[in-house]
Amino acid sequence: MPALAPSARPARIHRHAEGRNEHCLLPVPAELRAEADGAWLVKTCPTHGETRQLLSRDADHWFDLDRFFFQVNPDPRTQRDYMVRLTERCNLSCPICLAKANTEETPDLDLEHLATLLKQRRGIKIDLLAAEPTLRADLEDWVRKVKASGNIAALHTNGLKLTDPAYVQRLAAAGVVEVFLQFDGFDDEAHQVLRGARLTRKRRAALDNLRAAGIGTSLIVVIGRGLNEAQVGEVYRYALRPENAHIKEVFFLGLRLLGSLRDQLRQGHPALADAALMPDELVDLLTEQVPEITRADIRRFNKLCFSLLSAFDVRKCLYVQHYLVARQPGGGGTPVSALLDLPALEAACERYAAAFPRHPHRAKARLMAALARQGLGPKALPILGDLLRLRLLFKTGMKLNDVPRRFLMLGFITACDPANFDARVSENCGKVELSAEGGLVDSAEANVDREARFDASDRRPGSHRRDRKR
Repeated sequence: MPALAPSARPARIHRHAEGRNEHCLLPVPAELRAEADGAWLVKTCPTHGETRQLLSRDADHWFDLDRFFFQVNPDPRTQRDYMVRLTERCNLSCPICLAKANTEETPDLDLEHLATLLKQRRGIKIDLLAAEPTLRADLEDWVRKVKASGNIAALHTNGLKLTDPAYVQRLAAAGVVEVFLQFDGFDDEAHQVLRGARLTRKRRAALDNLRAAGIGTSLIVVIGRGLNEAQVGEVYRYALRPENAHIKEVFFLGLRLLGSLRDQLRQGHPALADAALMPDELVDLLTEQVPEITRADIRRFNKLCFSLLSAFDVRKCLYVQHYLVARQPGGGGTPVSALLDLPALEAACERYAAAFPRHPHRAKARLMAALARQGLGPKALPILGDLLRLRLLFKTGMKLNDVPRRFLMLGFITACDPANFDARVSENCGKVELSAEGGLVDSAEANVDREARFDASDRRPGSHRRDRKR
């Protein structure tokens, strides 16, 4: 696979790590380096030599967050979110499919393990996904079981079946309280490249039906370098329209070299070889297209998020970062930096990080006192109740329908692939995956393990469908 050219400038090592080689997928020693052109994950394989992954064009920004994250998360936290891969079948054939759907003769997941999980846990989030869960005839039955067990049923979907309003209403009645909808913007040419189909009209219809059913919605917006980068600002402004208050979150997901896309590269078709993006590059795109949001404020807000998650013992990945805006009545948003004193909160979070290893209970109490003082400030008073509700969600689980209508959460995220895999980051993966072929595994590890199974097979995406037709 193509590797970015190394910098000729002297490098400063931020920390040592263990990565995976993109070719053989074996564990290899790695370093996180600050170089003149950014922060890099540099891996050395005895067989394939050096490979490199850009983490950020701003090394100081990235390594400040990296240092802070592990300072407040010295050990992995309790796992609360579980991803259940219901089926490897799909009604699309996306060229970028992470799951390489419709390829292997993988049976639908036997949900006996899910039944056991539901008996053992309460108050956790069950993400029903992969490749397209709405193809399961028993989906509504399992949603009811998740709800009856006292857990949260979250559906991840491409949205094609959600164009049927009756189906969406049945899902809502069964207990689906939040939907994560693939929504890669409004450029149908980009949809054709990413998904193999023009989908704008259908996805808007799905959003209308979710609004009518009162289901909290997160837009999952895949962004590829040189492909649909302009859609970051477009989707941001669309989500803030008054009629779209059911959109509680927009996750900008950097394209990664997994599944069907990695298979194309291995077969010598590098059409999107340079399109992969990391979360910090998505931050760059947002701040360029929405100038009222700054990189410094995003860094400060993420320190606040990491501190709250640490204080409430919630597991979260470094590769998942956030920001917050408040909706304006006529559309548009007010950045959280206009409502809270983020520099003062950053200072409080740094004090928390310094004290936490020695005096965790005292550090938590002081952090909460500092947050209370900020919440009582004049700018925050009009939204104090909503801020308190939002803070509680960090503790109880981020149930989208409970996010105050006033707020839109933004996320910058990537999947772990062999290029960006960092074992220390993986240890804090916020999701555990249950699948038919892999069992119960942290999601980051599961992605790389799945690639190894794909590499061992000579089957191409779509071959399962073609075999059935024959």
